Amino acid sequence: MTNDSLPLLWLSGPTGVGKSTVGWEVFAQLSRTGVTTAFVDADQISLCYPMPEDLTHRLRARNLAAMWPHFRQEGVQCLILAGFVDTPEEVREYTALLPGAAFTVCRLRVDSAELKERFLMRGWRPHLVQEAVIEAEALERSNYADVCVDTGGLGVSEAARLVCERVGGWPGTLPAATFHSVVDQQDHPTSQADAVPASAPVPVLWLSGATAVGKSTVGYEIFTQVYRTGVRAAYVDVQQIGALRPAADDDVVGHRLKARNLAAIWAGHRAAGARCLVVSGEADSDDTLRGYAELLPDVALTVCRLHAGPATLAERVARRGRGGGPATPGDELRGLGSDALHRIAERAAHEAKALDSAAAGDLRVDTDGRSVHEIAADVRARGGNWPNLFP
Repeated sequence: MTNDSLPLLWLSGPTGVGKSTVGWEVFAQLSRTGVTTAFVDADQISLCYPMPEDLTHRLRARNLAAMWPHFRQEGVQCLILAGFVDTPEEVREYTALLPGAAFTVCRLRVDSAELKERFLMRGWRPHLVQEAVIEAEALERSNYADVCVDTGGLGVSEAARLVCERVGGWPGTLPAATFHSVVDQQDHPTSQADAVPASAPVPVLWLSGATAVGKSTVGYEIFTQVYRTGVRAAYVDVQQIGALRPAADDDVVGHRLKARNLAAIWAGHRAAGARCLVVSGEADSDDTLRGYAELLPDVALTVCRLHAGPATLAERVARRGRGGGPATPGDELRGLGSDALHRIAERAAHEAKALDSAAAGDLRVDTDGRSVHEIAADVRARGGNWPNLFP
């Protein structure tokens, strides 16, 4: 590793093996020691469908490379990437675009019985469990990884420590956490470099609201409804594209990094032919939204604020605490005790009241007593039949 290289640990393996969970734990452990660490889930930067499968890694690699200078500007010292890969050629798609990264590719594995158990515990698409087992068997014959770590029978913290040990005490010697200039656009495309010219503003729908109101769930549902019509759509959860700890003193919430990364990812999706974008994330003020919108040129932004009453928010907070809802990396509600969840629910109710008083957003949609499908349909209808694309 050169003095200017940053350690990048890539955790791969079959679906359900725990790539994101272990990766987030490595991220958390390192950042608690004071190492400025970033985490990226590859799935979260490539949600652009319908898309030919053979283009997925190209899009992920491009978007990761476009985000890389922004992490470096924030003084990152190492980065953990979680994502599936199964050939050396796919790995090279990433390394070719990131000459400033010192890659270590680690494949996680468990036996078939434990993989089935982990897969089914996620509660998501259980009918695909056998495909995950077949995928795992194929990876046993692969040669793309630098090291393979068996995490069978281990807790998340133990697995994270074992991974770092097995890859040579990763991250090893670290570069100083100082500002790095953004490198040449030809190597690391930015939000403007790959932009596709548009004759009309591109529709962007932003789902905001209080903690646990359902921003990501509803946003992803709308994204799914749109792309299933054949329209190439993109989705970004801003909470998932700015994982950096310890946080910068002048950007504790991370809006600066998230805004830059959102612009970079949207440029990649737009270059891949996306005709609309759904975003979910905190937007607690008009100033916050303006900070994002200024980096998204040629878009028609509609901000929809989801609302729920205190009882509904408390129920949703408790459900997430029990492990319900989408399994997203770093969900800090998952596994909390009842007292902590009660405090979060009270805070969420105060957030909802404050947002109501501020009358934030273009639309306000109540979610109490309604299914995700009903809420998504209401948002689309009230948003001018969003995205209302024309040929």
